[in-house]
Amino acid sequence: MVRDISDIFNRNIVTILLFNLVLVIPISFFIFTAIQYFYMVDTVEMDNLIALFLIIINFTALFPPFFYLASQDLQDQPCKFIDMVKVFFRNFGYMSFITILFFMTGALGSFFLFIPTVLSMIVIFLIPLFTDKNNMRDAFKGIWNVMKKEHILILLDIFIVLSLNLLVWSGSLYLLAGFENNSLVYITIRALLNALCFPLIYFYLTIKYRDDLGEVYGK
Repeated sequence: MVRDISDIFNRNIVTILLFNLVLVIPISFFIFTAIQYFYMVDTVEMDNLIALFLIIINFTALFPPFFYLASQDLQDQPCKFIDMVKVFFRNFGYMSFITILFFMTGALGSFFLFIPTVLSMIVIFLIPLFTDKNNMRDAFKGIWNVMKKEHILILLDIFIVLSLNLLVWSGSLYLLAGFENNSLVYITIRALLNALCFPLIYFYLTIKYRDDLGEVYGK
C-alpha cells in the first residue's frame, strides 16, 4: 500500500502542489488563525470544542478533491487541477453540513455512554470517501458496508490519523523551540504540515476503504 500511495503522489505531484498552494495552505492558515483568535478572546466559551470542530472541518472539507484524484488515478483516468477545485466547491457545503450535524450529535452523545459519539466519529471520518455517490442514502449505505467489514479497525485508523497529526505537530514545535517564534510562524508551519500530510492520509484511506475503485491496489 505504501508503494501505491507513493505512485499516486508521484504521478500527480504537479496537480497536488498546485492544489496545496491554492486551497490547502490558505484554508488551513485561515482555520488555525481562527482557532488562535478564539483562544485569545476571553468571552468565547468552550474554545477547545470550537478548535476541535475547526480542525475536523479542515480535514473533511479538503478530503473530497484528493479522494477524487485518487479514485481517478486508481481507474487510470486523468485528473486536472481545475477538476479538484470544482470537486472542492461542489462538496464544501455538503461536507460542512454533515460535519456540523454529526459533530453536534457526537458532542451530545457523550452523555450517553459515548456510543453516538463513536458512531458520529466514524461517519465524519468515512463520509468524504463516498462523495462520488449520487445521493446521501447511497453514501451511508457505503459507510455501513465499511463498518460491517472493518469493525474496530476503523477506530484504529482514526486513532492513527489523530496520533500522526499530533506527532508531526509536536515534533515541529520541538524543532522550533530554540528560535524566536510567534503565532504566525506556528500557524504557517501547521498549514505547511497539512499540505504535506493530508494527501498521503487521504490516499491511504481511499485505497483501504474504497478497494472497489481499483482491484490491484491495496493488495
